Amino acid sequence: MNQIHFDTSEICYQLGIRDAVFSPGSRNAPLSISFSRHPKIHTRVVVDERSAGFIALGIAQQTKKPVVICCTSGTALLNYGPAIAEAYHSRTPLIILSGDRPSEWIDQWDGQTIQQQNIFRSFVKEFIQMPTSLDFKDARWAYNKKIVKGLHLANQSNIPVHLNFPFREPFYPEKNQKLGFSQDLEIIKSYPSQNQPNCEILINDWVKATNKIIVIGQGQLSNDCINELTRLANQGIPIIADVISNGHNLTGVIQHHDLFLDNKGLQDYLKPDLLLTFGKSIISKNLKLFIRKSVANQWHVDPQPELQDPFQRLKGIVEGNPEQVLHQLIDPGQQSQVFAKHWKKAQDHTALLLSQYKAPFSEFSAMRKVLQKIPRDIQIHLGNSMPVRYANFLGIAPYAGRIWSNRGTSGIDGSNGTAVGHVLSSNQLSLLLTGDLSFLYDHNAFFHNENLTHMRIIVFNNFGGGIFDLISGPEAFNQSEKNKFLISSHKKNLKHNALDIGFKYHKCDNSTGLNTLLTHFFEPSDKGKLLEIQTQQSINKQVFKTLKKIIYEYKFI
Repeated sequence: MNQIHFDTSEICYQLGIRDAVFSPGSRNAPLSISFSRHPKIHTRVVVDERSAGFIALGIAQQTKKPVVICCTSGTALLNYGPAIAEAYHSRTPLIILSGDRPSEWIDQWDGQTIQQQNIFRSFVKEFIQMPTSLDFKDARWAYNKKIVKGLHLANQSNIPVHLNFPFREPFYPEKNQKLGFSQDLEIIKSYPSQNQPNCEILINDWVKATNKIIVIGQGQLSNDCINELTRLANQGIPIIADVISNGHNLTGVIQHHDLFLDNKGLQDYLKPDLLLTFGKSIISKNLKLFIRKSVANQWHVDPQPELQDPFQRLKGIVEGNPEQVLHQLIDPGQQSQVFAKHWKKAQDHTALLLSQYKAPFSEFSAMRKVLQKIPRDIQIHLGNSMPVRYANFLGIAPYAGRIWSNRGTSGIDGSNGTAVGHVLSSNQLSLLLTGDLSFLYDHNAFFHNENLTHMRIIVFNNFGGGIFDLISGPEAFNQSEKNKFLISSHKKNLKHNALDIGFKYHKCDNSTGLNTLLTHFFEPSDKGKLLEIQTQQSINKQVFKTLKKIIYEYKFI
C-alpha cells in the first residue's frame, strides 16, 4: 500500500476533518484502512450509501464542520446522489471520496465500473480527479494539493466537493507492511476575510421605509443575531420566522403567518414596503405569494450570495453575516407602529383560534399535543410532507432546542438518516417527527451498529401519502388512481420495523392514549423509542379543511 494513500486521513485531519462515514467495499480499501486507523477521526460504517450520505449530512449540520463520505466504485457512488443534492441546496459541506478503476478499465465491461468523473457536476463545488500513479514526485505533490484544494473549497463555499480516486491493484497492504502517518506533511491553510459588510444603500432605504419586516429563512441563529433581532423587534419591526429558521425563541416572533396570510381581508394591512431577509429556504407558500404581490423592496443578507430571488422582489444583496448587518440598523426610521400592531394582532388572534379549535383525534390534534409535551432543549428533526407543515402552522415552544429539516430539496428520502446523524454527533435528546412513507422509505438509516438510545421517533401513520388529500390539484385523479399513484395506500403498522432496529415500540390511535404515552415517552431509556400515531385520513382531511376555513373567514381587523 502506498504511503501517501495511507496519509490521506492525516491530511484531512490537519484541515479540520473529525468525522467520516464509510460504506464497505474493496476499491476504496486504501482509504478505509487510512481512516480506520486514524486515532482522532471518528469513522462510522453504514452499509447503504444513500443512508450513509444523509447520516453524514446530519453530522455536518450538527458539528458545523465538513464530513467525509467514502464508498467503493460503480453504482455505490450513485446512491449518494440525494444526500449530495440536499447538501448542495442546504449549503452543507460534504467531502465525497470515491474509489474508482483506472481509466484504462472504464467502459471495458469490468465489474463495478461506471463513468464516475463529474457524475455530480450540478451538485458539487468542484470535481477533482486524483492521480492514478504515484510513482513520480510531481504526482505525489499533486495528490496532496488536490486534497487540500478540495477541503478548502468545501469550507469556503459550504458546498460538497467530489474527489475521485482511481486505484490500481494491488491496493491492500503487503504482508507485514508497517504503516504510520508521515510527520512532515506540508499543508497549505487559508484564512477567511474579516471585512465588514457594506450596508450604506440598505441603511438609506431602511430609514425611509415605514412598513418594514424581517423574514428569516432556514438556518441557525447565533446569540448575537438573536440579540440584534430582539432589539429590532422592540423597535416595532415584525420578525417573521418559519419553523425551520430556529427563530422560535425570539420574543414576539410571528410564527402563524402561513395560516393567517390566507385571510384576504387581512392582507392589505400587512403589506410591507421593505423586506429584509436572511437564511435559506422558506416553507410558507402563503408568505411567498403574499410578498410577490406586494411592492416591497427586498434586501437579502448572505455571507455567500448566489442571487436567489424566491419572492421576486429582490433589490440588493449585502454580503456578510446577519448579525453584522443587523447591528448597523440602529435607526428604525419612520416605522409605523400601527403596521406592527396589525402583525401582532394577526399572530395573537391566530394563536387564540388554534387553542380554541376543538379538533377530533387527528394528525393535527396529535401534533399539537406532541409539541405541547416536548421537553426543554430537545432537538427536533421535522420530516417533509405534513410534519414540517403542521409544525409551521402551530409554531414551536420557545424552550425547544434546535430545529432541523431537509428543506434544501424537501425530499422524504433521507429524513431518518439526517436525524440519525444529529443523534450520533450530539448528547442531546433528539426527536424525529415524520410520516409513515418517509420512515419506511429510509429504513436503512438504522442498518448500523451505532448507539441511538437518546433518539425518539414519532411516526404519524395515515397509511399513505396523506398530503395529497390536503393540497389542490390531485383531485384531478379519480380515487383509485390517486390511491395508487400518489397516496400509495398501505396497511402496514410499524411494530416489527421498530423492533427490527432495536427500539421500544408504542402505538396510539386516540387522544387519551396519547396523553398517557407522552408522559413517559421522553424519559431516559436503555433503547431508542418509537411511537406510532395512527389516524384516519378522512378525519385528517376534514380537520385541516375546517381549520383553514376558520382562519380564512375570521375578521382580524
